[in-house]
Amino acid sequence: MFLERIRALGFDGSPVASVPEYVEQLHDHGLVALKELAPGAASMVCVVSNFIPAARTSGTDFKMVVRVSDPTMLSNDTVTFVVFRELGAMPDIRGAGDVLYLEDVKVQEFSGKPQLVSKHSTIVEVLHSGDSVDDLLPLFSYLRRGSGPQGVPQSVRSEYLKSVSELGENTRYVDLLVELLHVRPASHFSRPALRCVVTDYTENPLLHDVEVHTGVPGSRCLWCTVIGPGDIPGLPELVVGHFYRLRGAKVVVDRMDGLVVSIERNDKFPKTKVVNEVSRGLPELGALLTRREQCRNRVSRPMLIDTTAPPTLIQAPPTVSAIPAAPTPAAIAPAEPEFVAADVTPISAITGGPDLGTRYHVRVRIVDVFPDSAHDACQLPDLRVVLEVADASGSCLLLCQGRAVEELVGLKSVGMGERLAALMAVWDQAEAAEASWIDLCVAPMVMPGPE
Repeated sequence: MFLERIRALGFDGSPVASVPEYVEQLHDHGLVALKELAPGAASMVCVVSNFIPAARTSGTDFKMVVRVSDPTMLSNDTVTFVVFRELGAMPDIRGAGDVLYLEDVKVQEFSGKPQLVSKHSTIVEVLHSGDSVDDLLPLFSYLRRGSGPQGVPQSVRSEYLKSVSELGENTRYVDLLVELLHVRPASHFSRPALRCVVTDYTENPLLHDVEVHTGVPGSRCLWCTVIGPGDIPGLPELVVGHFYRLRGAKVVVDRMDGLVVSIERNDKFPKTKVVNEVSRGLPELGALLTRREQCRNRVSRPMLIDTTAPPTLIQAPPTVSAIPAAPTPAAIAPAEPEFVAADVTPISAITGGPDLGTRYHVRVRIVDVFPDSAHDACQLPDLRVVLEVADASGSCLLLCQGRAVEELVGLKSVGMGERLAALMAVWDQAEAAEASWIDLCVAPMVMPGPE
């Protein structure tokens, strides 16, 4: 945390316990409160309420729009701060609650309200919501004392930007920060439209399966319809793998389609850009990119198998069935404890077309599980789990059902609570950042297709 200007203010000063004392301490250091803004140039301290990530302008630079507040403002009032800079010079704003020190900012009026605009000489320093304020001026501690449990002042916490996991039947309109996974024209709408699959890598049980392959496991893929793309001002090119902020997306939940959203021109504010592309290097994407990496690692982890390492068994030696990812699936094979003494066979050697029914010793990691949760598995009439497992040579699906599941997790009781608790260990393996190797006895089989 390099805060040259903020630290230059010093740390000596009277404790601040009220708005007048806060304003007095600002004045002592040549700063103004937002309530005192007048056209000209000024320096101030303010708190981020919400912001729109940087987007390219029609010129060579980028534009970021930040809405800020301070204790002198009414609870729902904000001032807009517009930053024009090259992408690499944008302030490191991470979210609501970040404190900004602004020096030599242009103050102007826009639609009868004050607006802040950066200049070439403007200095912006960011004190993030988790940074310590112990060695700073007391006014910074005063800002933090008015914060909620996440360190974000209640009066400035954004109510609009949500994660997909937070959406429900009572959600109507929302802002989302997502990655585009798929896009195609939609033909069954009265107006031109685009059907997109997006994700922020959070799960929501209201999401239904999408009929396109995205490589994203679990209930994480959300259908988003862009209605009338030609009418949406400044709509960027929609490119798979790029990130976008959706403003005012309409949320709908129904029995047929599950949770879906749509975006279209805001008729009340027709010049508003409701879709903005977000550059990968910007800090507001940090949480999404972290989830993305964790999720992608579940599907495809770099594997280096060490056949000399001692095997790790899950309770009793399991009886499972291997179904290769390719057309030849796989089958049930009763296993005896001595299978562990047999040589380890790579998955690629089993899925390459071996004799059906031949049993093999594999050493693998669990990377995904179906159903999506242990609770869902307990609702099935027959206890059945499909594991996606991988080693250094490849991956395949394992069908594990009945007694094989019980042996896999050491399940002895048939009670719902005991069954759920035992099965959760399998999902924990798939969710783990570094899952343990397990030894299994598997056999290939041919699964019957549709008649």
